[in-house]
Amino acid sequence: MKSWKKRKALCRILICLLAAGTMLVASTVSADTDTKQKAETKQTAESGAKKVEKEVKSETREQAGKKRDTIIKEAVSALEQTKNAIEALKKKDKKAALDALAAVTGKLDIVIARDPKLANAPIDVRVETYDLIGTVDTIKKSVKIARDLLGDGEVQQAREILSGMASEIDFLVTSIPLASYSAGIKDVAKLVDEEKYEEATEALYELLSTLVITKHVIPLPILRAEEMLKKAEELAAVEKRTEEQDKKIDELLADIKVQIEMAEALGYGDKKEYKKFYKQIKEIKKKTDGGIFGKGDTDLLKNSLKKFKEKIFGKKDSDAASNSDKKESDKK
Repeated sequence: MKSWKKRKALCRILICLLAAGTMLVASTVSADTDTKQKAETKQTAESGAKKVEKEVKSETREQAGKKRDTIIKEAVSALEQTKNAIEALKKKDKKAALDALAAVTGKLDIVIARDPKLANAPIDVRVETYDLIGTVDTIKKSVKIARDLLGDGEVQQAREILSGMASEIDFLVTSIPLASYSAGIKDVAKLVDEEKYEEATEALYELLSTLVITKHVIPLPILRAEEMLKKAEELAAVEKRTEEQDKKIDELLADIKVQIEMAEALGYGDKKEYKKFYKQIKEIKKKTDGGIFGKGDTDLLKNSLKKFKEKIFGKKDSDAASNSDKKESDKK
């Protein structure tokens, strides 16, 4: 009983801290934790992240730019004309509404003619960042607490803890589902022609609620590990390194390991691949120890991390944005 009460009290602390966007320090989770060691681990994770902050921001901008390049201007125009049709229907302006709907159909026909296999036409890209600060040990303990809570039926408390378990950049691409949207516009035109303005307006709001949101995720720890590896690669390629440069390589490899451990603790990707990462880090360490010339020694890990990131980034979670809040905001 005491153990359960203690765990519930700890959960309340974790929930408050996670809501504030940070993680609980390891010494609070367990009284017998080596506070100094965990504080050093936390410092390593944070300082390591700061070392590549500029590079991570640059990569984020580059990826966002690539996603924005996929936006189709005709599809954007079709969405604007849909909104124009709604405004015309509110005024019961039949001609203006039909003209706007005809423009929507025309724009979508252009998109479909250009690429008949295209299912969704991108119209917007939004970038969201979730940056979790804490130790690997804290993350693991928090996940264990969440599992225990789920086992005891405390779903909402577990949900509050798990909601903060993310360290990633999300690229949210909003698209028009071409086939259904185009067919829907034609159905609305029939309603307008029959002067059923309220029904037509509701039908357009329903169509707007079917916009598809696709999420592409880049785990921040993996992205940071990649950028740290680039720095280590530059140093490893130096033929006659100084003692300071060797020390720098060791620090970078330690930082990379911490970032990979964080990604593993947060459950990104296939857990089996992490053993390979740790093995490759050890191999780099062996090859670069004592100032040994290490050109190309980081290639294996570099390629592994790249493929791993691309595999996760390629996964798509598509959902229709059809909640009542969105409908109400559209109506306004």
